[in-house]
Amino acid sequence: MKTIFVLLLGWLFAWGNLAAEVVVIFQNPDDYRDIDYYYSGHKKGQRIYLPQLKEYIEKQGARQLPEGLVLTLTFTDIDLAGEHEPWRGFLTHDIRIVRSIYPPRMTFSYELVDGDGNVLKTGEERLVDLAFDYRIRTNYHDNLYYDKAMIGRWLRKFAKEADS
Repeated sequence: MKTIFVLLLGWLFAWGNLAAEVVVIFQNPDDYRDIDYYYSGHKKGQRIYLPQLKEYIEKQGARQLPEGLVLTLTFTDIDLAGEHEPWRGFLTHDIRIVRSIYPPRMTFSYELVDGDGNVLKTGEERLVDLAFDYRIRTNYHDNLYYDKAMIGRWLRKFAKEADS
């Protein structure tokens, strides 16, 4: 019984290592257009939102990309969907108002490398989803739904191109 368990565990470990790897780097997040709470002075948005985005991108990228590839994404600017509207009063200072005039935007560079270290593809992207609020929303509990959906669509498209 122990032998079967060890073999199964080894097989699962080996199978898990065949997946693609995604490395997410947030370069100078203090300079991002809109990641923190409005005029708060603290970096609460960076501590909350960036780890959530990183986890999502790593998981989706590893799922979408062919095995053995390494994708490095270096984000240089992020503007989340919605905005803090200070004229609404002090009690709403940490509430993000989502309207069509505040679309999600992301600027990043990417590099795709194969298992041998050869650079397959490199480039820069500026994503903007002007129709984000016209799409069907399936999750009302995720504060970053629109932002994740936009980068998720880009990852799917990129994985299709990398696979061919």
